[in-house]
Amino acid sequence: MILGYILITILVILDYGLKKIFSTIYLLDQTELIIKGVLRLGHIRNFGASFGMLEGFHLLFFFITIIALVIFGYFFSKSDFKNKKVYSIAFTFLIAGTFGNAIDRLFYGYVIDYIQVPFLPIVGNTFFNLADALLNVGVVLLIIDILFLESKRNEKNETN
Repeated sequence: MILGYILITILVILDYGLKKIFSTIYLLDQTELIIKGVLRLGHIRNFGASFGMLEGFHLLFFFITIIALVIFGYFFSKSDFKNKKVYSIAFTFLIAGTFGNAIDRLFYGYVIDYIQVPFLPIVGNTFFNLADALLNVGVVLLIIDILFLESKRNEKNETN
């Protein structure tokens, strides 16, 4: 459990640091093509949710963030990095990503985004940040855990 708290802290600090770096390097709305069709960096203000969805719903984001952190915290309390690695990492990422973007919303009223990867089919034209990536990877890991690993853990526990 301590490992999870340490990882969350490191990821939130890294997310905050990257946002500060990119908002210092680039002017607001300035972007730079790094690798054509692959990578663009910049400094974008996102007033919406992940990848710019639901722009303008500040109060809704506040309540969703609180509810999400309570739910993620509950499930994180059930984490076990020794026996439930993917589950534990999933909730670590979900909490870190939620906190990372919540910090921006609390202090600025928006989230700082800085990376675009045009070749990705779903997010190609949008900018995002480390917190957004952590949230999405966390969801994928949780789905993998639920669909494939939970039943194996249950079978293992039944045979013991």
